[in-house]
Amino acid sequence: MPPSQAHATAFDPNALNLVRVATYDRVVAAPLVRVWENVMDWAHLPHLHETSFDYVELVQAGDWGWRTWSNAGHTDHVELTVVDNARYVARSYLSGQQVSEIWTTLTTAGAHTEVHVEFYFPGADAASIEPLGNAMLSLYTRLWDEDEAMMCQRHHRLEEKRDSATEVALGTEASLLESLAGGATILFQLQRQEYQLREWRGSLIAHSAICPHLLGPLTDADLSAGRLRCPWHGYEFDLESGQCLQPGDARCSLAPAPQLALIDGQIIARTA
Repeated sequence: MPPSQAHATAFDPNALNLVRVATYDRVVAAPLVRVWENVMDWAHLPHLHETSFDYVELVQAGDWGWRTWSNAGHTDHVELTVVDNARYVARSYLSGQQVSEIWTTLTTAGAHTEVHVEFYFPGADAASIEPLGNAMLSLYTRLWDEDEAMMCQRHHRLEEKRDSATEVALGTEASLLESLAGGATILFQLQRQEYQLREWRGSLIAHSAICPHLLGPLTDADLSAGRLRCPWHGYEFDLESGQCLQPGDARCSLAPAPQLALIDGQIIARTA
């Protein structure tokens, strides 16, 4: 299905006398392919950007872009439309009336991506331009900061070479417990999978440190409910079985947890 907005790839298709209130430029330390992945990934909005999006529900999506409800009453929405291989436009609507139009241009810069954003509001008068512009710059700085961290980490995961060992010595139990008590994050790799060592219910355990959905981080997740939650898309996994609990239709599970054994005073991690 195409965008609901008629002539969605045109500037100001609703003839709203749009006024530019600000522009935003930055260089993102991730390649263009990761940035376009991020643009088309509406599902991360209420999780990675939970302080900015309190409600997101998909209406439809496709190669053209996506459309989401912005409130539970289904009166407000956002529609993002891909214009060409370098531009996209996002429009926000309240009760069906367009309230903003944001144009973004992406330019490859080798391993990095140049981002140029222009913010437009209908009929903005001289007195409202600066406060509107400042608000949008503050919002987009925060959103791109969060997105850039995710894109860079995902790109690293896709490119890295992991250890293929089937056994690794982690250290003495006493030293590991001391390090964990001091807040250290203990990571190790087995058969090209990455794991985190944790203390849970009085014992040392190890669990996958990488979400199998889109390689998000599972490190330092709150284990109090016996679950691991990925901050990128909200996927939740049972700590013991590795099964995905949320969303219900997910078709992924955690890599099997390694076995931990005490041998000659050392904690040894082995593939299960």
